[in-house]
Formats: sequence, C-alpha cells, structure tokens
Amino acid sequence: SSAKNPFGLLSVVFMVLYLLAFGIGMGGMPWTINSEIYPMQFRSMAVSLSTATNWIGNLVVSATFLSISSPKALTAYGAFGLYGSVALAGFVWLFWQLPETKGLSLEEIEALFQRPGDATLLDGEDYDDDGDEENEL
Repeated sequence: SSAKNPFGLLSVVFMVLYLLAFGIGMGGMPWTINSEIYPMQFRSMAVSLSTATNWIGNLVVSATFLSISSPKALTAYGAFGLYGSVALAGFVWLFWQLPETKGLSLEEIEALFQRPGDATLLDGEDYDDDGDEENEL
C-alpha cells in the first residue's frame, strides 16, 4: 500500500551510468590539465592551490544548494539553472582560452602558458627554496 515511484529504479540506473561515463571520460580531465600547465618550479604549490579552490567550490555548491533550491528562493529548477549557467560560462571561457596540449612535451606546454617577462628554468635561471632567483654558472 506504500506509494512507489515507477521511475525510482530508472533514475538510480541513469545516475550510475552518468557517474561511470563521467569518471572514465571528463572526470580526470581537470586533474590532468592542472598537472601540466604550471612551470615545474611552481607546480606543487600551484596544484595545491588549485585543489583547494576545487574543494572550496564543492563546499559552496553543497552548502548553498538546499537554500537556493527552496520554493522561496530559486526553486530546484532555478538552482540547477544557476549552477548550469555558471558551468556553461566556464566552458565557453575555457573553450577560447585553454590551448590544445595533445602530443606536446611538458616543456612545450610550459611555453604555451609563458607570458613575456616570465623566467623559467629553460632560460638558464634557477630558483632556490626562498623563491629568489639565482643565475647558474
């Protein structure tokens, strides 16, 4: 006599299929790109900051979803629309700003992201633990 949703099992199946497809495909992409785009001497710190930013973003979404999706605020449709709009804006920005790195060495990828005036180890400069530049002899 309990009310059962005939689509309950179907929604679980599709959620599992989505998670499998995402994990195999795009799930690892941010971590792969993140490990390639920073100069070697700053990579560990930059990846740490990027990871912290990712988890803070996850926290913000998790902490705000119930409030935003309430009928008094944006409703569930509005919350998903808001988060989807932010994701779409990020996708469009990345599409135009992130260069292709397929088949490039780490040194070539570093050169893609180098700005005029940036010093690298490839230029014959080295950095000590304090971050001060030292010229090699």
